[in-house]
Amino acid sequence: MKRPLCRSVFALVLLVSVYATQIDGRTVAAEPETGDGLQPLITTSELVVGENRFAFGLLKAGKLLEGADVKLRLYDIDGGEAKLAAELKVPYQAVENVKQERSVHRHADGAEHVHGGDSSVRGLYVAQLNFARAGDWGVELLVSQASGAFEPIRLSVTVEEAAATPAVGSLAPRSRNLIARDVKNLRQIDTSPQPDPRLHQVRIADAIAQGKPQLIVFRHAAVLHQPHVRAGR
Repeated sequence: MKRPLCRSVFALVLLVSVYATQIDGRTVAAEPETGDGLQPLITTSELVVGENRFAFGLLKAGKLLEGADVKLRLYDIDGGEAKLAAELKVPYQAVENVKQERSVHRHADGAEHVHGGDSSVRGLYVAQLNFARAGDWGVELLVSQASGAFEPIRLSVTVEEAAATPAVGSLAPRSRNLIARDVKNLRQIDTSPQPDPRLHQVRIADAIAQGKPQLIVFRHAAVLHQPHVRAGR
């Protein structure tokens, strides 16, 4: 089952956890690199049994590493022993960095945020991984450039039996979401620069009950214009 990535790239989350296990007959441990070491920035927030889209960035000396040659090895960890489950090359997916016009939006508490300009995120490394069971798995990243190879990166990930969020193709939740008449200030439920009350007239549960085709948009005005978010959609 393919998992959409759009909800998982709202922030680059560092998920490098320490683990010790047996790989190729030796004990290895993974921990976050320091200094000029290479660090993975995992943007996929949830992994479940089946097919998953696994996306990440690579950070070196405070800058994102672009277009490197990356090989990923996936290990099925059973107790203290790891068995190689898959080995694949991970392509780099570049994103067009479109300059955005500066805009300001105000939150319900009065705080103002300015958005716009170029993003430092130029792309992501994206692999399709298939997990046969729930539990702990090991990931090894072999990264190289024309100048040479980096030290292998090893980390563990936890796979869930089922997703905590709706999967592609599942029925839409019958949400009793807040609408315009439920709030005194529309900015309590709408973060766009100019909230539009016409977009907040019908609850999702009521829209589904009408039995007609509906378009339901979940949009965060503060982040969806960023190139790295568009990369994962």
